[in-house]
Amino acid sequence: MELKIIKGINNVGREMLEVSTSHAKIVITFGEDRGTGEIARSVNPMIDGLTTGKPSYDGIFIIRNPENSNLMEYALDEIPVYLERKVRITYDICVDFMNLKRKSTIVEMDNASTVKIKDLEITTFIVDGSNYNTSMLLVKSEGKTILFTGDFRNYDIAIEREKLDLYLNMINQVDYVFVEGKYFGKFGIDYSSGKEIFNKLKNIMKFYKQVFIIQSETDLITSYNMYLAAQKTKKIFIESTFLCNITSLAVGSAPNPISSKKVYTYNPLVLENESFEFKKKYVTPFYIHNANNKMKKEKYAINVNPSMLQDIQVFDKEGSIYDACIIYSMWKGYIKKDKELEEFVNILKNMDMDYYEVYTHGSVNVDILKRIVFKTKPKNIIPLEFEESEKVTVNLPNFRQLEEGETIIL
Repeated sequence: MELKIIKGINNVGREMLEVSTSHAKIVITFGEDRGTGEIARSVNPMIDGLTTGKPSYDGIFIIRNPENSNLMEYALDEIPVYLERKVRITYDICVDFMNLKRKSTIVEMDNASTVKIKDLEITTFIVDGSNYNTSMLLVKSEGKTILFTGDFRNYDIAIEREKLDLYLNMINQVDYVFVEGKYFGKFGIDYSSGKEIFNKLKNIMKFYKQVFIIQSETDLITSYNMYLAAQKTKKIFIESTFLCNITSLAVGSAPNPISSKKVYTYNPLVLENESFEFKKKYVTPFYIHNANNKMKKEKYAINVNPSMLQDIQVFDKEGSIYDACIIYSMWKGYIKKDKELEEFVNILKNMDMDYYEVYTHGSVNVDILKRIVFKTKPKNIIPLEFEESEKVTVNLPNFRQLEEGETIIL
């Protein structure tokens, strides 16, 4: 079995892990491109056998929400894409809202289920619901085993740790652990746990009547803590139509406009041009909870995105924005890479609103990583995408960073 990190996804720098044997070849993760419109098309990654030429890969495995995997539309049609069942549902929503090309070769995977691709066995374990059902993947072939992890953002909750331990006991020892994430937390980097995010948000939101939140709409830990902070500061929480369709699928504590108290939906103006079928599927089910006419009368917190610029400009023109602030709550690199997002933020800054940043990003929880290493005893821990990784080399002696194009042979 050969392992190689493929670089070449433009913009944020998301790499992919290629796993190959003498009979099969797959890639794990496939994204992300934060550009929009023509920008996104211009950075189509040209990878022979995967996005161009004759297909030479046997599968693409997506471990998290498809909002971060929108380059799937560039994959050759003949290559099947494997998604956990609930992530498949969010994929359908993302395709419709983002006008992406729909993949016809989708294969659903259930939690703790295994698929066989020639001489490869791949098992998915759902470990982190905060970023919409992020999975670990266990890959086996010819007596060798690798474990591909998520970034474990939501591990303030005991049940998440118990679930991880259950899976690690099933996995046992592995040869390599590959870590998906951008930073190691608790080593000088701002690792924002759910409790920390909540406290930061609450301490900002208590001074304002209106709060406009810029966030990843499939990052459920941020949505949940925005909702809690809104409750604590006596505001209603309003979700865009896209976000309410995502949270309505979630099981557990995610704010749901159907079942949660003081959660409403907002239908952006851009959706007025959508088809009757689209509105029937994504807008009508939440009509009774609609907040479009409540926003002048109530204190509120609402998630916003660049597609809602027209709405906010209307609010500004009619004078309905007052005592308001903007909170940017995503990885700070997005605002530098996505020109549309950067322009959106700059326009909002020029309105009569204060601006704050509460960063959330793919920080790997070191305590959880040590837990995985203790249970699986890998020869090496290898990051797929890391900044400032030198800060952890002393604390994790078997941490190793690959050079571009370097291959590991098991």
